[in-house]
Amino acid sequence: MTAHPIRCPRCDAQSVADERIVEHDCGHVAPIDAFGDGCEKCRRQADSETLTDLQTVERCLECGHRSPLVPEEGTNGPLPAVSFPTLPTPEQNLSWVPARFVPESRFRRGVLSTALVAMVLLAGIAGAVSVTPMLETGPTDEASVDTDWEEYDSLVIFRNDDIQPWYNQEEMRAVDEVFIERDVPVTLGIIPDTNGSAALTEDPEFCEYLQSLETDHPGQFEMAIHGTTHEPVTDFYGASEFGGLPEAEQRERLAEGEALLADCVASPSSTFIPPMNTYDTTTVEVLAESNYTAVSGGQWFTDEYYDTDNETYFRAGGLTHVPETQAFENWSAYEEAGEDDDGDVPFHDLETLTDSFDASHDENGVHVVMLHYQYFTTDDRLEKLESLIEHMQSEDDVGFLTVEQFAEGLEDGSVEETDDGWRVLEPISAVSR
Repeated sequence: MTAHPIRCPRCDAQSVADERIVEHDCGHVAPIDAFGDGCEKCRRQADSETLTDLQTVERCLECGHRSPLVPEEGTNGPLPAVSFPTLPTPEQNLSWVPARFVPESRFRRGVLSTALVAMVLLAGIAGAVSVTPMLETGPTDEASVDTDWEEYDSLVIFRNDDIQPWYNQEEMRAVDEVFIERDVPVTLGIIPDTNGSAALTEDPEFCEYLQSLETDHPGQFEMAIHGTTHEPVTDFYGASEFGGLPEAEQRERLAEGEALLADCVASPSSTFIPPMNTYDTTTVEVLAESNYTAVSGGQWFTDEYYDTDNETYFRAGGLTHVPETQAFENWSAYEEAGEDDDGDVPFHDLETLTDSFDASHDENGVHVVMLHYQYFTTDDRLEKLESLIEHMQSEDDVGFLTVEQFAEGLEDGSVEETDDGWRVLEPISAVSR
């Protein structure tokens, strides 16, 4: 690393140095120094032939803060990246709106904020001036949207974890396309700063893509926070980023992740997805204070920690807990055999996945499928996801929601459990968004 006579924008220390961010051929992204003993993800050799430069950032040697490299005066520097206007936070976006029009829930505030920002960007100054009368008299009033109750035997939620910049982007977009083609909503678990070395905001093209999902497919892609760095900070229940940490440290980590996610996507959701599927009651307290509505970990964990018995959702600490009930990846086989030469994790066979859904459907349950896009490296694997969704959709009485739509719906009454299934006030995007 090369030192610079400049100060850190976070702590004002004058110990800032260049740091190369590289990608291993298995897809792992980290600073070049992290590959000294090989790749920590696939455990294989890491050298000049297997590493690809992504970018150079400035790293503070005191606090660890990273920011894009600023070229020295008089040099051409790198080609400029596509820039976007700096938008205010959701709360700031709504500061001028009459209080009676501002929704109480954080989720609805975020969506209203996104809609207003979109109108301002499209219409310019004139559009900004005309927003207030539109709110008062225009057709954007939720009451003007026709809704109707739909009856379902069971509900399905897909949760796609580990969304992050640079890492296996083609696979990520291919998985997203499956959900788009099938018109199925999905909760994206987005890591704000992977391993503390790959912040969302350092890849504007990636953030632009996530924003396009929000704009082009409203209500279909939930932008949920997936921890902050996704590192195993403690050994709480095997491994956890948050569980077992003091309250102040958990609150600080969450705030750092929230700031990065808010700078990358238009509408961060009110769902928290804990790395390694583990969290504790302190995590829940911190989330409740920050107006989250749902936490989605692992059912194996909630059964042990909360002494539940395969409950697909429950209330505790002011939040709705919606644990995953079926992993797409076969983690037991992975632990026994380890990763193959390509760094992939084996999948469950299609029969196992469909049988798991069928059992949940027969019991009028909530079936939460967890998957990780980076392992969908072949057409066969993508086809397995398509086949599972096709099997689910072959049942006319199956409803598809995101984690947030489900949790918000339970709170505002637009999702109700009945004696023989579920009632959902459709379209859910007009009610819980």
